[in-house]
Amino acid sequence: MNINVRTQLFSAIALGAVAWTMPAAAQDAAGAEADDNRIVVTARKREENLIEVPLAVTVATAEQLQRDQINNVTDLQRIAPALEVSQTSGGETNGGGRLRGLGTGVFNPSVASSVALVLDQVPVGNLNFPLLYDLAQVEVLRGPQGTLFGQGASAGVLNISSRRPEFDAVSVNASLDFADKGTVGSEVGELIANAGINLPLGETLALRVATQFKRETGLQRSVTTGENNQIDDLGIRARLRWEPSDSFSLMLSGEYGKETSDGQTFFAIAIAPNSTAGFVPPGPPPRPAPVPIGGVSTGAFLSTAAGGCAMPEITERAEWYCENAPSDLQLTMKAFSAVAEIELSDSLSFTSVSAYRQRTFDQYSRDFSRLTSGASARQENVQENADSLTQELRLTYVGDAVDLVGGLYYSDFRFEREPIGTAPFTFGSALLGSRVGFSVCPYSGLGFCPVAPNFTQEVTHNRVMAAFVDATFAVTDQLDIFGGLRLDDYSNTTTSTVFRAAGNTVTGPFDTTDSNISGRIGFSYMPNRDVNLFASYSRGYKTPAVGTTAAGTLFELAPETVDAFELGVKYGVGRMQLTGNLFYTMIDNFQSQRSEFAGTALVSVPFNVPNLTSKGVEFNAFGELLPGFNINAGYQFNILKYPAGTFGDDAVDTNGDRIFDANVVPGLPFTLGGTQFLNAPKHKFTLSGDYGFPVGDTMELFLNANVVWKSEVLLANRADPRYRYPGHALVNTGFGVRDQDGGWTASVFVRNLTKEREPMAYLASTFFGTADGGLRAWPVSGLTARVVGVRVGFEF
Repeated sequence: MNINVRTQLFSAIALGAVAWTMPAAAQDAAGAEADDNRIVVTARKREENLIEVPLAVTVATAEQLQRDQINNVTDLQRIAPALEVSQTSGGETNGGGRLRGLGTGVFNPSVASSVALVLDQVPVGNLNFPLLYDLAQVEVLRGPQGTLFGQGASAGVLNISSRRPEFDAVSVNASLDFADKGTVGSEVGELIANAGINLPLGETLALRVATQFKRETGLQRSVTTGENNQIDDLGIRARLRWEPSDSFSLMLSGEYGKETSDGQTFFAIAIAPNSTAGFVPPGPPPRPAPVPIGGVSTGAFLSTAAGGCAMPEITERAEWYCENAPSDLQLTMKAFSAVAEIELSDSLSFTSVSAYRQRTFDQYSRDFSRLTSGASARQENVQENADSLTQELRLTYVGDAVDLVGGLYYSDFRFEREPIGTAPFTFGSALLGSRVGFSVCPYSGLGFCPVAPNFTQEVTHNRVMAAFVDATFAVTDQLDIFGGLRLDDYSNTTTSTVFRAAGNTVTGPFDTTDSNISGRIGFSYMPNRDVNLFASYSRGYKTPAVGTTAAGTLFELAPETVDAFELGVKYGVGRMQLTGNLFYTMIDNFQSQRSEFAGTALVSVPFNVPNLTSKGVEFNAFGELLPGFNINAGYQFNILKYPAGTFGDDAVDTNGDRIFDANVVPGLPFTLGGTQFLNAPKHKFTLSGDYGFPVGDTMELFLNANVVWKSEVLLANRADPRYRYPGHALVNTGFGVRDQDGGWTASVFVRNLTKEREPMAYLASTFFGTADGGLRAWPVSGLTARVVGVRVGFEF
């Protein structure tokens, strides 16, 4: 597909012209009908009809989230063309979300999220948990949002609302999704059980408790044990709502989540090694003659000779892997919040959002090498503890001519990486069962260790204080001017200590402080209630952070700033809302990371991309297209390219100059400069649709579909074209029968109908600390592998 920017500009202008020239009588009639189908959002911290909000917002309702089987953060990328999610291993520390190609792909606890995830007004920050359940609505807001959301967000916000307790009646809901690996073409086993109960406890008090249990089996399979991997997720949330008067409300929430991963390897081999570079295994003399490393590495996967693990095949499905012992990981989350709202007058309200969140990630055993012979890279007996305390105080004024939101925000975040067990610890032991931290050793610990066992203790503490205000002024009945300011004050302290048998190395404390003023300004013009023309300029800011070089030295990652221009139109017709947006975003010091070798270990090192520009156009159509036929469709065209002179991770350092590594893929002299950016497809189309037609007086048959089409997408910071997954469509569908009033449903579903093999990410394969030309992939159920199953559910 070849669509240029000029065509997109003319399309957006044409859409605006159509909205402008529709007869007023037709607009009034359509508007009267649409009033019964208002799309209510809280993107500006107050309830508004979506068409009145001069922001780029995509909305997914509870009905869409259920039919599209949105069960975790990764699934959200199927509801909006602007959104990509690159989560791995239970969720990236920084969320993994990207909007218009911009996000945070840095495995570093001090790096703030570019795309903020807000659940029931509470910012999640760097303590994300993958499960999503019992949802009421999801709003995807693009562009800087610091003048409205306390956490601040340089790229956008995922504003998520769960179902709240109701006072009127007891209600119960439950659903069960089941898929069996190997049955009717399903490549993964899946069990998802949801349940919720609403309990009125009086006229002013109500409780809602909801839970989800998810078990996934067989996405990967160990050659060593012959067993399928298994991931268990459990989430439970309780919300207590108290409204003793019309002017006061209090919502108390508590949530617990736990994920246990047994046997899921870290990036399984998906594309066979092909490097012809000479390789001599380490060891004492006499040394053998060099041989092509690609062949040796492939043999170690497929052959039984010389200790090979004899995988059945290497395919993009990334199902098979080898390791001496299954990985054993556990993620635990606890969260508490209190949201108090006081109506001070008919036009003025006060809101307090207090929250505490804790997350623990235990890595009892994690194999990074996926081989059974020789030395293997492992992380063992390491725990990461993190917690945050946040407080937001907000005043909201809604008047005849002025709407105002202003507030204060405070965040205190702490992170510590420490050994699992009871002190005192003995660091540096290579023996099985005694290792703490990272090592590259024979599994038993007997023999030569290319990387001796070492443990890196990291302690990070940062604080954010912010003040923000956002105002909308009604110049006329049709014209509004809006704008806001935000003041940030940030400080961070990080200390890193490496424990080795030969002695400890302490780096830090390393202190970073910064302050910044950002904001936005724009206008909104509504010639009638069904048309909104708007434009804005926003200045976004993301705090600095502390990074670690491959040599272990701490350094400051510069703050990220964003200048975003937006031009949009929203048009309501009948039961549909149509939107179009032009965007142009400039980013300075984009915070990213690359992979570098530290000896024989491949490590992630954060760095700043000096400048990026994201520019393009978006379209969205939402509502009831025909009686019984509901759709939510969107398209994004986005140009986001690496700046000139940017080298990928497959470059090597030669006398201080970085050049492409021809030993990995011969004949590729180019850099990444001018190519589409990481995890940012140039074209993306999403469609969610549901059509139901009655059968009898109370029952209806239905068919639904969720389709995502993407152009080529780069899945690693590398120039090798094999890291670019080609354009493709992901097709999900379901059909069944249900009660017309929503009381019950039964259906068959298929996710990834055509068995696409798109992974979440690619990583270079290495052999004895040297790139071997192979590609490793992080597979995802429903994205890399097909899931076929049945669903039943009820609500009364």
